[in-house]
Amino acid sequence: MHLDSVNYTKIAWAGEPTQMISYVSCHDDMCLVDRLQASVPGITPKQLVLLDKLAQTAVFTSQGIPFIYAGEEIMRDKKGVHNSFESPDSINAIDWRLKALHADVFAYYKGLIALRKAHPAFRMGKAEMVRKHLEFLPVDGSNVIAFRVKGHANGDACQDLIVILNARTQMTKVTVPAAKYTVFCKDGFVSVDGSLGTLYGPEVYVAPQTALIMGSY
Repeated sequence: MHLDSVNYTKIAWAGEPTQMISYVSCHDDMCLVDRLQASVPGITPKQLVLLDKLAQTAVFTSQGIPFIYAGEEIMRDKKGVHNSFESPDSINAIDWRLKALHADVFAYYKGLIALRKAHPAFRMGKAEMVRKHLEFLPVDGSNVIAFRVKGHANGDACQDLIVILNARTQMTKVTVPAAKYTVFCKDGFVSVDGSLGTLYGPEVYVAPQTALIMGSY
């Protein structure tokens, strides 16, 4: 297949999840922080952190192979430069002081990595397995995505894993299967051991511009 066909064809170019790389920014075009600032006029520092975390949550709960651009975990920016291969160190260098400034973001990324490692349901290697175990849940309106990975997928300890990504600026209500759920991600925090509490279906509420990840056993 020609390179232009990969970008523009309507034909699927990957047959298995292991042939797909998930990411929200790389060395080409804007890095994540710059893209968010360009895409959301008047974005506040708080919103920037929330949406940064939300974007990366989509990556680490997606099937396929996750990829992080160096410095994303500490909210690196490149002063809005799209393609910085000719730019000086003042644009390309990673400012490691950001690790202290954005310690909560760094901890959230670490939590996402640990959560993905702990739950093989997020790492299904075959397309047929994905078709069998993953289903999207109905939501009202736009800017919310909800899905369920069901049936102890890929040998996961959880019967069901629910992922809800709420990009709205308002709290949203989502209908989920009735069950008792252990919360792994909520309100911008991640806890692999489920110390964030318990929720019950058939309805859950997700705070603005955050993700909710929970599992039933």
